[in-house]
Amino acid sequence: MGGEEKLNRDATDSVIEGNEKTPKKKKPKRMPYKMLIKEELYKFFTGTVSPRTRARVRYFLDINRERMLKTLRLKPFLRYVEVHLVDHCNLNCRGCSHFSPIAGEWFADVNQYEKDMRRLTELFRNVNTVRLMGGEPLLHPQIESFVALTKRYFPKADVRVVTNGILLPAMQDLFWEMCRSNSVILDVTVYPPLKGKEQFFRNLANSKSVKTDFHSVSAFSALYNDKGDSDVKRSFLRCRSWQYCPNLREGRLYVCPVPAYVHYFNETFGSHVPEDGWLDIHAQSLSGWDVLALLDKATSACRYCMFGWKPIRTFPWSHSTRSVKDWQATVR
Repeated sequence: MGGEEKLNRDATDSVIEGNEKTPKKKKPKRMPYKMLIKEELYKFFTGTVSPRTRARVRYFLDINRERMLKTLRLKPFLRYVEVHLVDHCNLNCRGCSHFSPIAGEWFADVNQYEKDMRRLTELFRNVNTVRLMGGEPLLHPQIESFVALTKRYFPKADVRVVTNGILLPAMQDLFWEMCRSNSVILDVTVYPPLKGKEQFFRNLANSKSVKTDFHSVSAFSALYNDKGDSDVKRSFLRCRSWQYCPNLREGRLYVCPVPAYVHYFNETFGSHVPEDGWLDIHAQSLSGWDVLALLDKATSACRYCMFGWKPIRTFPWSHSTRSVKDWQATVR
């Protein structure tokens, strides 16, 4: 029997016996993980993915961005920074965490600010949010220059001017134009003396095509533990869980506003709250990662901070008496 005939016979027998063997299907090759990620990222950035996939990729990027940037030795992001344009204020709030009721008249220097902004661009890919504040920032006669400089160096930043609103009706057209053209948002804090003015401020800003955010404050928290015996780690962690507020001031970046402005408190009341917890952003060989590492460390000033106490003493808004009791976490 020939070979071809034998094959046909075997096939026939198999069919008769119901045992015909079908060829196995080959499994498709799986795309390597890296290529799959690359393809998904390409679709993400070209807008050719479903909303669900886009949300997943965005979440992946958000939680891994800092690690990826560090691995690739790229500059990090600074997510937030506050800048005082002035230290003094036209509203005298008891317990102000920036010590404005006892602050002297001080105005930020435009040239120094530009130097600092230029340096931050060398350290960071972007600063996500910059809040120009005080004190009352509208008291600065060159506020428009600070707005313009911030947007020049960080055009993608969310820039906000934090104000109590009192001076908004007196602001000149240049201020409104600078806010409008740079997409600056007015963060208006409404304190009890200005309750009922919110709609007026909103209508004023709308008439100038400037966006606003409103936040009402009717109470303050006591700040100062005069014993200096708060648990440093606990105080810092509690503070960070509530807020992240690095402050930039004349070339120094502070962990929070307390060490930046507590010299007013020390000078007024003869206290000795430490003024450390900062670094010189113009120091040579400094990297953005070095800056972020400092901002995640407690300082000796944390020993005097209210966040080491539980519960924290609060009181209704009122005018400051400019006495140490306005800031004390415990009243004797």
